[in-house]
Amino acid sequence: MEPHQAVRRSLSLFLLWFLANSIIFAVLLAMIGITILYAVLIAIFLSTTTTVLAYRRMELRIIAKVNAEAIDKGSYPKFENLVEGLCVAHGFRNPNLFIISDSAPNMMMVGKNSPQGNLIVTTGLLERVNRVELEGLITHELSRIRNRLALLDCTTAVLVAKPFVLLPGFVKWLTAKLFASWSVAETDLQAVSLTRYPTALASALSSLNIDGREPRANPKFCRHLWINPPANALIESGFSTRDRVAALSEL
Repeated sequence: MEPHQAVRRSLSLFLLWFLANSIIFAVLLAMIGITILYAVLIAIFLSTTTTVLAYRRMELRIIAKVNAEAIDKGSYPKFENLVEGLCVAHGFRNPNLFIISDSAPNMMMVGKNSPQGNLIVTTGLLERVNRVELEGLITHELSRIRNRLALLDCTTAVLVAKPFVLLPGFVKWLTAKLFASWSVAETDLQAVSLTRYPTALASALSSLNIDGREPRANPKFCRHLWINPPANALIESGFSTRDRVAALSEL
């Protein structure tokens, strides 16, 4: 999926969110006796406000839900230096770094674009993988923010999966229309084209998949954001972690 496609689909979701909220607000206001004209104007104002807030705060909501905390500079020097080195080497913007005190090994990137990227990692992942494997995982997540897949992932989490969590069939149907089935595999290829070492990413993903543990704070609406999503994620990837490992092993 091209970056402009991910952006367009994300903005389309926000437009639908705005229109739906406008209709709901207008109907509610009309029901309490406000004239149609004023009801529509107030509804547009309220819908605009809620939509802007949803857009500006969506990654912050996800960060809070997974209990991630900002890393104080120098707290994890090896991880911080590796991220900085990869950003310099491959032309990425330095993301904000967050840590989750959890033994389950996993990682996610949330944000709208490269200047607003937030890389979240568990302590379990830093303890489990070696430096070369960690490099492969970080490069994958940096590639997700660059190709804007992280934007679409966050948008679907907040605007689709969270409000319709009790309608999993609808969520799966809609998100299947929004995501190309090969998107995650395509991002794997983008990452290894930079590191030129597909074995490292394959080894890291295999290690995470074998471990199988899930972070304790793991809301259903944003499980698809993990680099190794759990099997019961509300939004499904076109490729399982096992499929990705097999594909990378062939390179």
